Amino acid sequence: MRLARLALVLTTISILAAVLSAQRPAPAAPMQIEKVKDNLYLIRGPFNRCAPNGCGGAYGDDGLLHEAGDVAVRITPEGLILVDNKYQENVAEILEKVKSVSSLPVKYLLNTHHHTDHAGGDAIFINTTEIIAHRNVRENFLRNKLPGAPRVTFTDQAAVFLGGIEVRAYYFGRAHTNGDAVIYFPDLRVVHTGDLITEGMPVMDYNNGASAVEWVKVLDEILKLDFDTVIPGHGKLLTKEQIRSDRQKLVTMNQRMTELARKEVPLEQVFDQLKLADLGWDHTVSTVAFRGGLKGYYQEMKGQLSTPGAARKPGEVSTTDQR
Repeated sequence: MRLARLALVLTTISILAAVLSAQRPAPAAPMQIEKVKDNLYLIRGPFNRCAPNGCGGAYGDDGLLHEAGDVAVRITPEGLILVDNKYQENVAEILEKVKSVSSLPVKYLLNTHHHTDHAGGDAIFINTTEIIAHRNVRENFLRNKLPGAPRVTFTDQAAVFLGGIEVRAYYFGRAHTNGDAVIYFPDLRVVHTGDLITEGMPVMDYNNGASAVEWVKVLDEILKLDFDTVIPGHGKLLTKEQIRSDRQKLVTMNQRMTELARKEVPLEQVFDQLKLADLGWDHTVSTVAFRGGLKGYYQEMKGQLSTPGAARKPGEVSTTDQR
C-alpha cells in the first residue's frame, strides 16, 4: 500500500512539473548539484531573470540571475536528510538530482522558513516525508493558507539522529521572518542559514514577523557555533567571515535607518539615503525584494526611538510579496 501511494505521489509530481514547465519560459541556467563535504551536497538553481520564479509584477529584469532557495542533502547510511525544497514545481528535478548522489530515501526534511521559494515543495513532500520546522513556520503556513504545513515543530532547538549522524536545528529569534531556523551539521562544521544570510542583502518580511533589530542578535548567536562553511539561503557557498561582514553591514544600515527615522525623512526618499552602494547592497539579487519591506523597516526603527526593543506582531505592517 505504501509503495503504491509513493508511486502515485511521484507520478503526480511528474505530471505537475510537466504542466508548470510548459507554462514557464526555459530558465537561463539549469538546476545543479555540487559536493560541499563528504556526504553533504548543495542543490542550486534553476536560474532565472528578474526573480527566482521569473519576471512579473514588481520584478523586472535587473541584469542578474536569480534562483530559488539552496537545498542541502545530507546522506547517512539509513537515509537522507534534506534542508528546504524550493518551489513546488521544482520537486521532481530536486529528486532527480538527489538520485544522482544517492539511491536512499528521504527520511526527514527541515524547513529554514515558510517562504515558497524554500518550502513550496512541502506540499509534495508532506505525503512521504516527515517535515520539521519551527513552530512559527507552521503558523505562517496556516495563516498564509499554504499547503503542506509541517506536522512536527520545535521552539528553541531540535535534532535529528539518523544512521549515526546528527543534524541540529536552532531558532535564535526573529530576523527575515519570525520562524527562521539555522540548520547545523556539527560533524562537518557546516551551517545552512536559510535567508538569514544570502549572496544578496537582508530582506525583512514584516507581514510574517521580521525584525532588523533582532536579526543582528541572531547573527551573533550563529557566530558562536563551530563551523567553517555556510550554505546560504540563496547563492554559492560562503564562509564564517561572510556572516561577520554582513552582520556589520546590517548594523550600519540599521543605524542609518534609525537616523533617517529620527529626521522624519519621507519614505520615498529613504532608499536612496540609505547609501547601499558603499555596503555593496545597491544591486544584489535581493535588493528589489528589500524595497518591498522598506515601510516596515522604517517603522521598526522609528519605534526604536521611543520604545527600544519594541516587538511587532506578524501581519501588523502590510508589505509587497517577499520572494
